[in-house]
Amino acid sequence: MNRGLALALASAAFALSSAPALAGEPDATAPAYDVALNGSEQGRRWTGRETIALTNPGAVALGRIWIRLWGNGERGCRTPQAVRITAVSGATAGAPTVACSAIPLDLDAPLLPGARGSVSFDVDIRAPRRPGRFGSRSRIALFSNAIPALAHLEDGAFRLDRPYSGGEAWTYPAADWTVKLDAPEGVAVAAPGVRGPDGTRRLERGRDFSFAAGQLRAVRSVVDGIAVTVWDVSGKRGRLGAVLAMARRRLPRLAALYGPYGWPDLQIVITQDAAMEHTGLIMTPPIEFVVTHELAHEWWYALISGDQAQAPWLDEAFASYAEEAAVVSRRPWCRRAGAEAPLVTRGTDFFRGPRRGDYGAIYSEGACLLDLLRKRMGAAVFDAALREYALANRHGWSTAAEFRAAMDAAARVGLGDLWRRYRVQ
Repeated sequence: MNRGLALALASAAFALSSAPALAGEPDATAPAYDVALNGSEQGRRWTGRETIALTNPGAVALGRIWIRLWGNGERGCRTPQAVRITAVSGATAGAPTVACSAIPLDLDAPLLPGARGSVSFDVDIRAPRRPGRFGSRSRIALFSNAIPALAHLEDGAFRLDRPYSGGEAWTYPAADWTVKLDAPEGVAVAAPGVRGPDGTRRLERGRDFSFAAGQLRAVRSVVDGIAVTVWDVSGKRGRLGAVLAMARRRLPRLAALYGPYGWPDLQIVITQDAAMEHTGLIMTPPIEFVVTHELAHEWWYALISGDQAQAPWLDEAFASYAEEAAVVSRRPWCRRAGAEAPLVTRGTDFFRGPRRGDYGAIYSEGACLLDLLRKRMGAAVFDAALREYALANRHGWSTAAEFRAAMDAAARVGLGDLWRRYRVQ
């Protein structure tokens, strides 16, 4: 796909190419993104053009697609909106919905089964002046899932999950990203992907493309074959070096547990405002167990993804367990199931309102389940089964049913009581 092309989604003009579904990935639309943005306002604002290409994996023509503007989730439809799209080509935009985090695009011509086409639009992203994963203060702006992205297609329908500020409700198929971020003078950009001579970054099979911008300094090193860059607004060499040392300790161990890291590079942004995972980039305070947790998400989210809205435990519990498995926490999370065990497999909607404080059970009790499985199955058997499961679903999709089946197949003892206690279906 070439930047700047505004292709009408007319079926006669489409290349009839289909992309294979990745392991377990539902309704793979094989999206590809071409984004060119110019920065301003000390890196807090980015404007430009975006093109999204996709394949219709269904058996009937596709007349409407949905674009997610997750950056609007915190403020909803209040103005000014943090993320806007205009000047749509190849489709007609409808009214935004789901707290202005979703916009329908009615295609100029239906996309036939197996056909591939694209839509284009102008993008305006402003980081709100507040701390947070999508926000700015002092000398740094964080852009967590701020770039508009194709909604997730499942069973022939686009998922329109509500934003969830206590965690993540976004669910993306693996996609190829070509992104050029032209920063204003004096602003550095921390972003994933292999950078070409013209500054364009290429990120293959990424769940998302997130970045940070500001008055940043960096240290760089190769760790376990990965080009690691650690960024910090303070520029304090001691803090940069300390976090780089954490990455040196933990990345090889995580690779030994779950298979090789999935990309050539890794960006680590030190911040007190967020602890967030993204493909090829994490945002984290300089605390080792948090750094380890977010690094583990490069496997349990970026490489082995799942339904973060309806089954957030499939990445959060596994990343929490990895804190222990990577020898940050030397003792198991627990030795027996707790009272909150039945909450582990709940979706984000359950934790809205008065149950918000219970969301932590997904992390702690979810990690406890993995501890108990390891104790029941035996360390060697469980470790091998979990690694095999990670490799089998690499760049693909994880579900509770598939994980349960994999553990049942590997175990030499019954696991039914644990599945019932934790309500793993």
